[in-house]
Amino acid sequence: MRITLDHDQWDVSDDQLVGEVLAQVSDRAHARHRLVTSLKLGGRLITDRDLQPMLLDKLLKEVGSVDACSQDIPEIMTNATPTITRFSSTLTAEAQGFLAPLRMNAIIPLALDRWFGQLADYMELLQVAGPGSQAGDDLQALSPWIQDLLDARSIQDPVRIADILEFEILPRLASI
Repeated sequence: MRITLDHDQWDVSDDQLVGEVLAQVSDRAHARHRLVTSLKLGGRLITDRDLQPMLLDKLLKEVGSVDACSQDIPEIMTNATPTITRFSSTLTAEAQGFLAPLRMNAIIPLALDRWFGQLADYMELLQVAGPGSQAGDDLQALSPWIQDLLDARSIQDPVRIADILEFEILPRLASI
């Protein structure tokens, strides 16, 4: 079966699993510091929502050829900069809103757990930039404080949560 990634083409056995072939495609893109941004199986456009075990466990001969396009990761990050900045601003504003309830009422807001999820999404986004980039370095500086924040959350220490947010997390978010 013919596999295409940008302008590269190669053949693989029809009896390979779709998941295995897509891993090869991803590995080849990653080796060139690129990210797969478009994928077609048998001429049908595939989204991330389609990448379920039912599809990944099929044999390639059941779905057809693979056509993938990729983009340079630095280009993707450059284009995403305004969105990343807005996301950081939203995270910062929400975290600042938690400080008063945490300090004055000793209440951990229910929205804090949702915020943790958004922070994880933000960190995952920064990981795409990779080590050695400014975002990657900032992420490494932020990571130990996030663990401390999670530890404070697990023992339900609202003052410690507020301190870590105000003095460690928020300044680092602002610098990223």
